[in-house]
Amino acid sequence: MIRFVFIAFAVSVLGWFSFRAKKVEKKELSVNNVSVEKLNSELLAIDFCGEAIPVKKLVVAKKYQSTVRNYDNPTFRKLMTRTEKRMQAIESILKKHGVPVDFKYIPVIESAMSNEVTSHKGAGGYWQFMPATARDLGLVVNDTIDERKHLTKSTHAAAKYLLRLHSQLGSWTLVAAAYNAGPTHIKSVINAQNKDDYYQLKLNRETNQYLYKLIAVKEWFSNPERSRAWGSGNIVDQLAKIDMDKKNKVKDPVVSAIGIDS
Repeated sequence: MIRFVFIAFAVSVLGWFSFRAKKVEKKELSVNNVSVEKLNSELLAIDFCGEAIPVKKLVVAKKYQSTVRNYDNPTFRKLMTRTEKRMQAIESILKKHGVPVDFKYIPVIESAMSNEVTSHKGAGGYWQFMPATARDLGLVVNDTIDERKHLTKSTHAAAKYLLRLHSQLGSWTLVAAAYNAGPTHIKSVINAQNKDDYYQLKLNRETNQYLYKLIAVKEWFSNPERSRAWGSGNIVDQLAKIDMDKKNKVKDPVVSAIGIDS
C-alpha cells in the first residue's frame, strides 16, 4: 500500500513538472513570436524619400547592416554635431523646390559637408558638382569665383538637378543612383538589364553602395536607436533564421504534400 502511494505521488510530481515544462516552452514560443512582430513593424520600417527599402530580403539587409556599422565611429558622430545648422538650411531649400528632404544627406557622404573638397576628377563644393554640370545649373565657376562652394547657391542648383533627374527616371531611388553614376549610365544599365529596380540592378561597386550610404546616414541622424539595433547584428541574424525556416519548409516533403504556404 505504501509502495502504491509513493508511486502515485511520484507520477503526480513528474506530471506536474512535465506540465510546467510545457507551459514554459509555450511562453518562450510566445516571446519569439512577439519579437518577430516587433522586428517587422518597427525595425524594418526603413524608407528613402517614402520608397520602402526591402530590408526583409537578406541580401539587402546584409548590405545595409555593413553600411550602418561603417558610420558607427567617433569621426562621424562629430560630423553629425557640427553640421546641424547647415543641414537645416539645406532642408529648407529642398522643400521650396519640392525635393524630398532625404537628399539633404548627399553633401554628408559626398564632401563631409565641406566646401573645400575637390575630387581627382574635378568635382567640387558641398554637392561635388563637376564644373560643366555646375555651369549648366547656373553656377559661376571660373578662375576667381566658384559658387559650388556657396551653400545656398549650390543647394538651389542641386535641387534643380535632382528634379531634372526625377523627370527622366521617375524614381527617387534611381535619382540617387544617377547622382552618383550619371543619368546616361543608369538609363543604359536599365535598358541593358530590362529592370528598373535599384536593388535588382547590377551596378558598379560605388553606385551599388551609394544608396545604402544615404540611407545609413539618414538613419543615424534621424533614428540612432534603430541604427544601433541594426549594427548589433541581431536583426540580420533573425532575418537569416526566418529565411532558413522558410527554405526548410519548402524542402519538407510533408509540408509540400499538405500545401502549406512557405
